[in-house]
Amino acid sequence: MYQTTALYQLQTTDSKLDSIRKRLKEIDGLLSENEVLQAAVQARDNAEETLRNWKTRQKDLDFERQQLKEEAKTSEERLYSGRIHNPRELGDLQNKLAELNRRIEDLEDPVIEAMLEIEEATESVSTTQADLDRITEEFADQFAELTTEREQLLSQHDKKMSEAEQQRVLIEAPNLRLYDSLRKRPGGIAVATLNANAECSVCGVQVTSSLNQQVRRGEVTPCPTCGRILYRA
Repeated sequence: MYQTTALYQLQTTDSKLDSIRKRLKEIDGLLSENEVLQAAVQARDNAEETLRNWKTRQKDLDFERQQLKEEAKTSEERLYSGRIHNPRELGDLQNKLAELNRRIEDLEDPVIEAMLEIEEATESVSTTQADLDRITEEFADQFAELTTEREQLLSQHDKKMSEAEQQRVLIEAPNLRLYDSLRKRPGGIAVATLNANAECSVCGVQVTSSLNQQVRRGEVTPCPTCGRILYRA
């Protein structure tokens, strides 16, 4: 699969997620017109945000630890390969390996802390969501339609999140970083399509023939005007 195809599929999924989140926010706004509901929604949102933050923290720590382990493995293999005979170079490599192992060890406590906080935050999300569900049920007659829609949207959200995670695995790290950077722009559009006239769907500029050919070949090519990643089916 071309990287541009994978990026376009991820953009489609993320755009759907954006739409779902926007509607969920609208629904929560309507539900929160009641003060009791407002407090319950805020408690649930706070718990979810805390959980997201700790999951991000754990992910960052795991990534850092993995990088250090790989670097330590490489250094250890060099150290015992028998190819290095210079005493100073051997000493430097031993010191580097020791430093890497120390840094890996130093990450153990933060990783454990993150795991414990995630466990606690997960329980908090469950508790606050249960409270919100209970309060919402008390106003079921008034908010029945909104509640039903919200449940359906949450189900769709979970499915799309799973799809997005699977799609992100298919994308190379540099391309994913570019995509995530572009997604932060207003509108959240990182991938723009080219129409039959080779015009960017976001800014409307017509790209050159050479750029059009790059896009056709599946090369990750930014629009020269708006910078979005160009895609053509």
